Amino acid sequence: NIQIDWAPIPGSYPDKMRANAVSGNLPDVFYLQPAMAPAYISSGKLLNLSPYMAKDKVQPTQYYQSLLNPFSCKQGQVYSLPKDWSTLAVFYNKQMFQAAGVPFPTNFWTWDEMRQDAKKLTKTGNAATSVYGITLPALSSRWLAFLFADGGTVLNSDGTQATFNGKAGVDSLNFYASLQKEGSSVLPADVAAGWAGDAFGKKRAAMALEGGWLIPYLQQQFPDLQYGVAPVPTGPDGKRADLIFTNSWAASASTRHPAAAWELIKYMTGPNVEAMVLHSGFALPTLTSLANDPYFSGHPGAKVMFDAATYGYADCYGAHDGFIHDKLDQAVEKVLLGKTDAQAALYAAVNQVNAELQT
Repeated sequence: NIQIDWAPIPGSYPDKMRANAVSGNLPDVFYLQPAMAPAYISSGKLLNLSPYMAKDKVQPTQYYQSLLNPFSCKQGQVYSLPKDWSTLAVFYNKQMFQAAGVPFPTNFWTWDEMRQDAKKLTKTGNAATSVYGITLPALSSRWLAFLFADGGTVLNSDGTQATFNGKAGVDSLNFYASLQKEGSSVLPADVAAGWAGDAFGKKRAAMALEGGWLIPYLQQQFPDLQYGVAPVPTGPDGKRADLIFTNSWAASASTRHPAAAWELIKYMTGPNVEAMVLHSGFALPTLTSLANDPYFSGHPGAKVMFDAATYGYADCYGAHDGFIHDKLDQAVEKVLLGKTDAQAALYAAVNQVNAELQT
């Protein structure tokens, strides 16, 4: 008995929502991105969902903690519930692996094994037909999975200082760039591809580090491609890490219909909708109770990515997230293009980020 008026917001969603927040015109329920959460929570724009959750016995532990973290306070209040998510995995071309006599990656493969496999799978010569072992783009939202696996962090515990230029940062970026320097990785644009998934689909690379969004893309654009999905390899000390990309449903603190807003959020993040999300192949469900859903037996790649909820890190770094990602992307690109070394690139980025964090 709740009527919903759906109002799509085209264009730059965060900018338009920021204007709505300033004018006091937020929707009752809306889509909240992790980078938006710190400012919305600290300014009192969001309805505290914790009392409603307690009343209806919706426990925070029903959701993976890594998905809740961007939308919760340190004191434990929950201001938004994760709607769905995705993570990274290594997609590999089965036919290329078999032709090169390279075993498929296991669930416990390492950085060194990925590096050696990429070398064996690389076949260069003719620029128009060369095949590379892997395609790794100049994006921090790929490299950071290796930083975390090496025990590194982006910011300190209270978010006041950048920490990504420590030994783990330098070592992991050196590893990420080493495949490019050795000639076994290629930037997508260098093989006339729009992005890594396109290079992989066109068989210009035997592996690609991408997320669940690559699955429907391959189904639509390259339906005959035979591929498998492996987790991001473990770091030098055996640690596994991944990046988590999620969004959530939140309610305005000034809604005139808080009970109805909560009912909608509860439904949209509940078992019926979350199971539908999983079975559609659109994204991964946020509920821990779906870990053994029958869908996974027929879709092992989705299971590989779903398991990353237990060891993944949300790819969002507070109120200055956009600035941080921009400076990290620039650092990764400079190293991949050979314009500077990892230590110098990350040192420069740390100085820029620390200056921004003081504003």
